Amino acid sequence: MHHIKINELARNIVDKIIDHNEIYKAEIHKLDNDAIILDMSNSSWLGGKLVGEICMGGLGTVDFSYYDLDGQIIPSVNVYTSDPIIACMASQLAGWNIKLKKEVEKEGVKKKKVIFQSLGSGPARAKSKVEKLFEEINYTDNSDCAIIVFETPRLPNEEVMEIVANKCGIEVKNTYAICAPTACLIGSIQVAARIVETGIHKLHEINFPIEVIHDGFGTTTIAPIAKDDLGAMGRTNDSIIAGGITYYTINVEKEKEAELFEIVNKAPANTSSSYGKPFIDTFKAADYNFYDIDPGLFAPAIYTITNIKTGKSITVGNANHELLKQSYGLI
Repeated sequence: MHHIKINELARNIVDKIIDHNEIYKAEIHKLDNDAIILDMSNSSWLGGKLVGEICMGGLGTVDFSYYDLDGQIIPSVNVYTSDPIIACMASQLAGWNIKLKKEVEKEGVKKKKVIFQSLGSGPARAKSKVEKLFEEINYTDNSDCAIIVFETPRLPNEEVMEIVANKCGIEVKNTYAICAPTACLIGSIQVAARIVETGIHKLHEINFPIEVIHDGFGTTTIAPIAKDDLGAMGRTNDSIIAGGITYYTINVEKEKEAELFEIVNKAPANTSSSYGKPFIDTFKAADYNFYDIDPGLFAPAIYTITNIKTGKSITVGNANHELLKQSYGLI
């Protein structure tokens, strides 16, 4: 497994988008330092599928389906991977905070101004390894390229891509950034496509030994596009919190099974003290401060876990259709 180079796998998908950008409705920009930027803000459904698969380092598949929300049909994603720790935790998790500051002078006072800031996801994270999480993940990617995904309407400039290249230890001409805001079709698709990753991340947070996870599958609604990024953030979070369904297989001895199944009971979103209202209302009540929201809220609605060693399964959590309909503005 560890000889697989996820940045090279992702670059194959990036090249597909570049070669057929008319189909995927992608705008391709080559910067002065030869870094490549893919603006996917107005991209297609197929473009959204490919961005989701880029985020997973080419080790996951994103398909489209539909979700019956009490008689109202909402598009959905089906996501699956047989390399969940590498695809989700080493690649898809939005864990690399990239910030570019410049010194500016105003009224004789010099200050640092943030020029660009975004959480980065995608396989470039496995090259940079700037996050503490990589102390736990036994994986090294020897690719000569780096692919990063930014959930932002602001495209990165040459200096931002230099940061990526330097942290990844590669030439900047071999860096690629895929960008799209939350409030667009790609934004709704790629956040929904994080359903398996979100489930694993929550398990990791409650001290479930994620290394025993063998396969992962998830499905959730693709949130209707909101009028702005704040509204889109609320809706896309609710898709996972209120409608996200995950299924994982684990491989553990019978003696360990009961202990792990007990931990899983703490995983679903409805176990959080912040659960119960559309996310945007919870965010407003916290004065738009993420740190005042219980982090346990960021989890799928339902988990099913099967131990392939014994054949036994556990299912915990519940979907919340009323919350979804309220979030989406459905009547």
